[in-house]
Amino acid sequence: MEFSRSGKPHTMSRYFAVSEGLIEKCQQGYLTRRDLERTVPHLSANDVAIMAIESLEADRLLELSPAALVARPVEGMGDWAFAVLAEIYLLSADQAHGAGWTPKEDVQEARDRAWTALEKALDSPTASPMLWYQDIYLDVAQRYRINGDLCAAELMKRGLAHDLRHNEGDNAEHFVRDLAEIYLWLDELDRGLAVFSKLLHNDPGDVWTYNAMAFTLGHVGLADLGLGAAQRGLELVDATGDPEELCDQLADALADLRNSERRGREAKVNPSVLADVRAALALDFDAGRHKSILDLCKELVPDLDRVPVKRKLEISDLAQVAEKIRQTPQRRRRLQRNDPCPCGSGKKHKRCCMRKDRRH
Repeated sequence: MEFSRSGKPHTMSRYFAVSEGLIEKCQQGYLTRRDLERTVPHLSANDVAIMAIESLEADRLLELSPAALVARPVEGMGDWAFAVLAEIYLLSADQAHGAGWTPKEDVQEARDRAWTALEKALDSPTASPMLWYQDIYLDVAQRYRINGDLCAAELMKRGLAHDLRHNEGDNAEHFVRDLAEIYLWLDELDRGLAVFSKLLHNDPGDVWTYNAMAFTLGHVGLADLGLGAAQRGLELVDATGDPEELCDQLADALADLRNSERRGREAKVNPSVLADVRAALALDFDAGRHKSILDLCKELVPDLDRVPVKRKLEISDLAQVAEKIRQTPQRRRRLQRNDPCPCGSGKKHKRCCMRKDRRH
């Protein structure tokens, strides 16, 4: 967690996919109105402007007093600012809890506000290009899961749909495994096991699936089934090596499962589902259907096409925020002559864009 009210010019959040230095470059380029195509070579001018406007909006939170920050309504902001506000609330709750003198109700209220801010970010229609939404979906879903709320599964589906739309499915299998775990934790045993079974039928050589099953099944009373998953995972590691470095985890899970008293709930599972899982655990590691990630996800989540997905944030979505920024004096450290030029050239500012910047 990187947020600080002093010593750093920008608000930060654990959910940011960017560094403070990159934020500074984008803001300097935007505020000096230089050619944004040159500001950050690997970003488009559109993304540089979006990043600058969103972060400038969030930085305005630093102008508020600590009391005003905690009391600020959780509404009317962009996703970036919501992520920052959530960080502020979590920091406030952690500090109050550590001090020991704040009533538990106030600490819990601060944490609840943090979760509300994160849900606001997920519920907005647009997606900032610079936030790790997959982490937000996962964290909020796990909170619902802990509270025994099936909304956790719906959030994981939304996270999966978001990943397929905006990240080409880079984290899709992680979302699917997490969805299976959430079903199991919420006592939806048939649904959770069915997802794990289909994952194994698609790729019985994926050690991460065995690892997830080994660590989850014992906690939900399916220790005997978990033993089979842990043993198969270790057999896979023995056959193919351990590039994912999961051998120790699987061995620890195996030991825990053998000693677990939470077992015997296999009798509560639909017999056909149970038989399918056991058949999947017996597959050769080089077997499998190996469907495309999109086809696999559609099979695992039949209603995936109906899951709402955020669209990409555009400059036009930030017109009102940009106008407020233009009307507000920017209290920022002036870029010095010998500072690295924000355009990314590697030269000092005085030997690069300084003269052009001063003409604007």
